[in-house]
Amino acid sequence: MPFELLVDEAAVLPLRAIIFQSLLLLVAIAIEAGVLRRRLKLGFQPSIRYAASLNLFTTVLGWFVFLGLEPAAPPPLRTQIISYVLFGQFYENNLAGSLGALVIATGLAIFFLTFWIKAKGLEWLTLAIGTPIVDYTPPTLTRRRYGYTRRTPRDSPNTPAHTLAVLHANAWSFSAILLLLLLRYGLEAA
Repeated sequence: MPFELLVDEAAVLPLRAIIFQSLLLLVAIAIEAGVLRRRLKLGFQPSIRYAASLNLFTTVLGWFVFLGLEPAAPPPLRTQIISYVLFGQFYENNLAGSLGALVIATGLAIFFLTFWIKAKGLEWLTLAIGTPIVDYTPPTLTRRRYGYTRRTPRDSPNTPAHTLAVLHANAWSFSAILLLLLLRYGLEAA
């Protein structure tokens, strides 16, 4: 009897969404690990560990926030959310026409919030491990009066390299995820 109850309860699980979220998470980890490795001059294993930890943390935190805010949404928006998560498509109601702007605004907010969480998470992770990330920024050439000279990061107080690395990694992974989503829904619409 308990197995039948488990099967009945599992029928409501959004397995498509879980599998697609897992695929997108693997893509994001691979891309961000490569960017962190190149920008911060890390090894293969540390960059994968950092990328996996940061992405898993932001994904779990994002789902908790989503599941906490979803019941507070108005009923038409809640219907759209449930339809998209369970079936991968929006439900036809009076809110369907204005969903494009809402999805774009939500996507931008999620991008910047995710970037901030990952940047702070990388700082906290390196503090917890006890191995600080050395901010490696290659010297740039600047034009001086009599020619080009090298300028090191100490010469200008800019954003730390690990913050820029997280920004680049987040931008590349979000771009790849957007491309995959466009391919998925573009092929389904055709």
